[in-house]
Amino acid sequence: MNRLAGKVALVTGASDGLGLEVARAFVAEGAAVAFVARSADKLRAITDALVAGGGRALPVACDVGVSAQVEAAVAATVAAFGRLDVLVNNAAVAIPGDITDQSDEDWNRLLNINLLSVFRGIKFALPHMLAQGSGSVINMASLQGDRAWDHWTTYAAAKGAMKAMTRQLAGQYGPRGVRFNCISPGAMDTPMNQERRKREGDAFYEANKRLHALGRMGRADEVNGAAIFLASDESSFVTGADLLVDGGLSVLPRG
Repeated sequence: MNRLAGKVALVTGASDGLGLEVARAFVAEGAAVAFVARSADKLRAITDALVAGGGRALPVACDVGVSAQVEAAVAATVAAFGRLDVLVNNAAVAIPGDITDQSDEDWNRLLNINLLSVFRGIKFALPHMLAQGSGSVINMASLQGDRAWDHWTTYAAAKGAMKAMTRQLAGQYGPRGVRFNCISPGAMDTPMNQERRKREGDAFYEANKRLHALGRMGRADEVNGAAIFLASDESSFVTGADLLVDGGLSVLPRG
């Protein structure tokens, strides 16, 4: 407990899945956390419960695909809590499709949410971190930035670019005290993948379990430990890293 005491974090995509679990875990570890997502009512219910339990949590309705809204979300966080120490770029959408059939609209939508939102979050959060001489940016990447899965070119392109951006910024801003790292989860049992299970059937779910050395998909909360580590001072000498939380997905041949 209290590994993040005194820190202020902003987590995007914080109304469900990995983002919600990470944001809740940060509050439990003593951080003040801005929960950022599009659904104001859902965020309010989540944060009201945390505040009632003694946590520090702020709901911030924001479409990460719109620069002005991301800028406002960062400003609201700093106004409420006085600083910003940790940014978790987690918001994402999944749009599969064969590259020969995909439209410009599909590419533009996915890149806007999965990649340009990362640019926006960093653009507006970084000046605050530079001013205080410290900060940790955590980008939620994916093994799909490194390995091939059929019909997921758009998603892979965004995640691969995110990893390259993370390394670039780690080198540039390390001397000024701001760290940049990625987390690459395996296939996680999140609402996004549950929707895929409904569309594609149980065969999709079972196939994903077999891809992992541990023989199962990950729980959404199993990314929390990595995120807390990267957000905390325990990782003060870690930057430019891609931390795998993949259940051994990366060590097995593709099924």
